[in-house]
Amino acid sequence: MNRNHRPLTVWTLASLTVVSVVLVIPWIMWQSQAPTPLNIMIVDKSKPDLSYVGHKGLVWILNQQKIVQQTGEHYNYEEDYYGYDIQNGISRIERKLPDEVTDTDLIYLTANHHLSSTETNERIQDKAYEGLTIYDAHKIREAATKGVTIVAEFSALSNAVSDMTREQLYPILGMKSSGWQGRSVSDLQSLDEVPQQLRMNYELREKRQWPYHGAGIVLVHNDGRVIVLKQGRDVKTGDIKFVFTQEGGEWSGITRDIHYSEWFDIIVPEQQATVLAWYKTDLTENGQQKLMDAGIPGGFAALTRYEGHNRTYYMAGSFGELEHYSFWRRIKGWDVVKTKLTPDQKSVPDRFYWKVYVPVMKKILQEVQTGQAPWQ
Repeated sequence: MNRNHRPLTVWTLASLTVVSVVLVIPWIMWQSQAPTPLNIMIVDKSKPDLSYVGHKGLVWILNQQKIVQQTGEHYNYEEDYYGYDIQNGISRIERKLPDEVTDTDLIYLTANHHLSSTETNERIQDKAYEGLTIYDAHKIREAATKGVTIVAEFSALSNAVSDMTREQLYPILGMKSSGWQGRSVSDLQSLDEVPQQLRMNYELREKRQWPYHGAGIVLVHNDGRVIVLKQGRDVKTGDIKFVFTQEGGEWSGITRDIHYSEWFDIIVPEQQATVLAWYKTDLTENGQQKLMDAGIPGGFAALTRYEGHNRTYYMAGSFGELEHYSFWRRIKGWDVVKTKLTPDQKSVPDRFYWKVYVPVMKKILQEVQTGQAPWQ
C-alpha cells in the first residue's frame, strides 16, 4: 500500500515545491527592490471606522510599489493620513493639515463610502467631526499653485463641510459638479442600493410612496430631486460601464470597458480639462429626453485631468475602496496578476479596484516620481 501511495506523495511534494518557488522568488524580488521616497499627504476627513476603506486601497498600492515616506518608513493606513482617528473607541481625535504643504509630492483627497443624507445629517448634528473645511481647501490650493499633484475622489467633495469649500476646490480640479449624483441599481426596492433617506425625500416631494421596482439608474440632486431611469423604458440594461477614451486608454494601458456599480458624480469639466474616461449608459430616446428635461449633462465624465499650475486628477466615483488588505502586497508583480485575473463581475469583491484603480494610480505615481508629463 505504501508503494501505491508513493507516486502521489512525490507528485504532491513536487507541486508544493513548484508553488513555493513561484511565490518565494517574487517575494525575494520585492524584498530586494529599492524603496522610492515620496511625500504623499493623504486627506480623509470622513467619520472614522476601523475599516479605513477610504484610503486603505491607496496605501496598499503604495506599499506594493515600495513607495515610502521621506523617513524611509512604509505608509500605514491606520496612522499616515490627515483626518479623524479612533482612540479608545471614540472618534474624536483630529490630525489637522500642517501649515507647510508645498513640500509635498502628492495630495490625495478621499473619504469613506458615499454619504447618504442620513449620514450627512448625523455630521451636522455631531460637531465633533466634519469633512473638508475652508482651511483645508486653502492649503490644498496653496500646494497646487506650487506644482503639487492633486488627486481627488468624488467621496472627498461630497463630504465637504459646505458648498463654499467645494467652490474653492473646483478651479484647481478643472471641473464643477452639476449637483447630480447617480448609481446603477439592480433592485430599486433594495435598501442597500437605494437608501431609506433617498426614498423619504422622494415621497415628501412627490406626495406618494416610492413606486419603483426592478433595475435601473437612480439620479439624485443635492436639493432632493430624484429621477429614476427604468430598465426597458429609459435604459436598455441599467448597467454602467467605465470606458476610457483613446487618449485615456493609451495613457493607462486599459482598453477594455469595465462595469461600475457604485455612486458617481455627474460633473461639468472645464473646456481645458482632458476627459480620460466616461461612464457609458445605454439610454433609450425616452431616457435621453428625461436627462434633457432635467438639465443633466448627456455625457458622464468619469476621470479627468487638468493642467494648471500643477496637474490634478478627478475621479468622479469611489475608485480606491479596498475591503481586503492582504499580505500579497509583498509579492512583486502581484498587482499585475490581480489586474489580469480578476473577472469583471459585479459579485467579485474589489473588482473595480483591481481592474481600473491600480493601473491608474500606478501611472499617476510614476508621473509624480519622474516629473514626466502625461503625454510623454
